Amino acid sequence: MKTTRPAPRISPLARLLAVVALACANAPAASTLTDEDLLLARNPVIIRTRINTTNEFTDLGGGGYRDKLVFGGTYGFGFNGHDRNFGIAAELPFLWSNPENGDSAWGLGDFKLKIGQLFTGLPEGWRAGWFFDTEFDTAVDDVFAIANQRTQMALGSGVSFPLTRNLTVTTTLQYGWSLDNGTTSGRKAEWEAHVTTSWKVMERTTINLDYKAVIQTVDGTELINTLEPSIGYTLGENHEYGLFTSLEIPLNETNVNQVAKLGLIRFF
Repeated sequence: MKTTRPAPRISPLARLLAVVALACANAPAASTLTDEDLLLARNPVIIRTRINTTNEFTDLGGGGYRDKLVFGGTYGFGFNGHDRNFGIAAELPFLWSNPENGDSAWGLGDFKLKIGQLFTGLPEGWRAGWFFDTEFDTAVDDVFAIANQRTQMALGSGVSFPLTRNLTVTTTLQYGWSLDNGTTSGRKAEWEAHVTTSWKVMERTTINLDYKAVIQTVDGTELINTLEPSIGYTLGENHEYGLFTSLEIPLNETNVNQVAKLGLIRFF
């Protein structure tokens, strides 16, 4: 019988300190960011060279909890005088599982690779582009039960447009599918749509509200809705650091109560 190692006792403060140390490592000076960058840094239609880390704590509604610490980076580049209309990104997650009635487990999750392109020649303040990502089955044995355990892909596009100087709306639509049947999560075939409103309330502070609708098309059709309010704050002389926190709340019945997120971004 397979046994799992007990999860290490890593305090949230220790994790945050490690994140800050990583983000504050020696790096080239960042240029001053535009309002659009500050408002939409977490959106796939924004390409800006950066490193980031996010901690996601999932409350399973009486069935325990899960924790995911994601380390990621994005490199933006361009051609023909456009400095960042293309981008490539990668994410590497570490997973912890603490079920209500079961053994704890932890380990490396599924590695993700992303590419994207922004369209040029748009009206002032508008952003539009497409993106593609692929997630590989790299999770270690101990976290098979909480990882997707499948090779999957997603292709999508999005557009962002200003309503006022400090109020921006972003919409994205993507289709995700898997190349194989995940042992724990099964085959993936779903549409995912987002509508996000971002309000810059002060020079360094933005408030966001994201509505997400997921339509799963495997073994019938199922609609999952979530609402995610968040707040972001920038630090540094040139706004080169971004700190955000959010709470994703399911609007229909699922086995998840809520997902709390905390992240730090270092722009270049």
